[in-house]
Amino acid sequence: MTPGHDNTATDHVHSVTFNAMQGEGLKLFYLLVDTGSAPVLGSVLVPSSQPPKRMFEIRDLMLNYPDLTKSNYLLYKSDMPMQDYLPDVPAPLGEPLSDIDLISKHWPNGFSPDVFSIIIVIVPKPTGAVLSEPRQNIQAPSVGGHNDDQVQAKVIKAIKKYNTSALAKPSQFNKFQATGIKIFNGRPQEADGLPVGLFHPVFDSFQQRIDSDSFAPTPMQLSATLTLLTASQKIYDTEPVRTEALIPLLQRLLGRHIAEVSIRGTKSDGAIHESNGAYSMIMEIKNEIGTGGCDPSIQGAIAFANYWGQGSFEWLRDQCCCPSMILAIAGPWMCVLGGIMLEHPVIQPLTPFFLVGNNPSSPGHANTVAKIFASLAKALRELQNFYEGFQMYTATLDPTRHLPYIREFSLDGKRVDIEYRKPLVPGKAVFLGVARPKSDESYKVIVKFAESYNAAAHRVLEEINLAPKLIYISSEGPDSFKVAQRIMVVMENAPYDNLTGIPSHPDCVLNDVKRALDALHKRNIVFGDLRPPNVLGVEDSKGRITGAMMIDFDWCGTAGEATYPMDINLTIDWPEGVGPGLPIKPEHDNEMLKRLSKL
Repeated sequence: MTPGHDNTATDHVHSVTFNAMQGEGLKLFYLLVDTGSAPVLGSVLVPSSQPPKRMFEIRDLMLNYPDLTKSNYLLYKSDMPMQDYLPDVPAPLGEPLSDIDLISKHWPNGFSPDVFSIIIVIVPKPTGAVLSEPRQNIQAPSVGGHNDDQVQAKVIKAIKKYNTSALAKPSQFNKFQATGIKIFNGRPQEADGLPVGLFHPVFDSFQQRIDSDSFAPTPMQLSATLTLLTASQKIYDTEPVRTEALIPLLQRLLGRHIAEVSIRGTKSDGAIHESNGAYSMIMEIKNEIGTGGCDPSIQGAIAFANYWGQGSFEWLRDQCCCPSMILAIAGPWMCVLGGIMLEHPVIQPLTPFFLVGNNPSSPGHANTVAKIFASLAKALRELQNFYEGFQMYTATLDPTRHLPYIREFSLDGKRVDIEYRKPLVPGKAVFLGVARPKSDESYKVIVKFAESYNAAAHRVLEEINLAPKLIYISSEGPDSFKVAQRIMVVMENAPYDNLTGIPSHPDCVLNDVKRALDALHKRNIVFGDLRPPNVLGVEDSKGRITGAMMIDFDWCGTAGEATYPMDINLTIDWPEGVGPGLPIKPEHDNEMLKRLSKL
């Protein structure tokens, strides 16, 4: 079926869900038909008893069925006539079918030549709103400075040039990742992305349940896990045999149907998708570690990017970050990953590779595995609920979809909404935004998500006007929390630039930095990361630099106790004695101040 042409129809249907509704002779069912780039979601089969032959008759048909008038339409003419009734299908209505099915499989007795069919395709309107309970209901801010769509489209186009299994080979993937167009899956290390947990709560919830003493698998899940352990530990001759053995057991354990899904260049070993086609989980299986020529977690990341990069999902990519779970399997070893679509696809492991089998050295291992799968089952239900709020015919662009999902904080017992504008620094979990109290004026803020943060040190310098105002920190108070295992920090957006790129630093700047260090050292606090990016040059109304403010209190701590982070950048020329896990000393701060004065 080709838009606007009468040429021969294809014999393939991409079936996500086969739902049927009937109304006075009209049969409405949901299909994805292989028509190239055109998305075909809501399809209307017009029976022979009502064969519209002219455009005005099609308009009349829409008027007779008011629900059809809420969307725009593309018209497809098929020279393959269809029956005026829905035949029996090999799966119950509403159940997912396999991805590619022959039309002749669903109409095995052929077609009557006197039946004329029109496929009416619902396409997105340019305006509209989609609201669902899991999403924050705030006014969309005016987001500037982004080229997310262009970058994402470029990445998707580049990935589509490859077959997934071929691109997943180490040599080919290494070449691909060496370009500016990357999949952010941490391979290599510089291809890291921001934590996926910043952009959707399902990933944090999955991990928190595993770590929680109050969360436990049900007796059914425990029983199903024991069966899975036995099957997983078996040695299989081929990957298809292993896949065939595991899928029914995983379906029982997760409570969802797992279907084989194929698109051009990509065929996964299984996927779970929702009624609107959204992918909640993608699965990649290798028979054993080392077989198949690639890492299943890399192949799963590529498959994730390919599935979500389809043209038929542009409407959904415009509305959300497309969160999915990914299950990578290599023999009896499995790993759960999370994936989102930002400018680049971002995929990160949420568990290590764990043994899905009996382990005599760890008596409680079976319960641990059951807990992981019980948490995964709940995560899939959360994603199902999330995606229920999205429909193609109400699609609209959400400019905040690539920004953190948490958009409020509490100040003095009152809610304050956050409207994010854009990332402050690309690749860093720091964002510009506007805070909007319920009964007060709005103000500009910087929102930072830090692995650690010394609020006491920040406040020491804030009191003497050597740091921006600290408004909120999520690690304090009875309702303390973390997002993506990070502390949420909200501070005043000081309208100043840092010292990066400034050829020389005025004495007023150096004097203020020294005052800041003296104030901290007097309280036995070390700063640790005294580099130009962490010092702001304060300007007067004429743009002249009159002093300095300190930012970035992530490393601050008590002298003799605080240590440098394990991931410290060793390519920087640090003072002697600085290194991963080594103590931060006041003399290190003083040496960095001397180097600052020489710039």
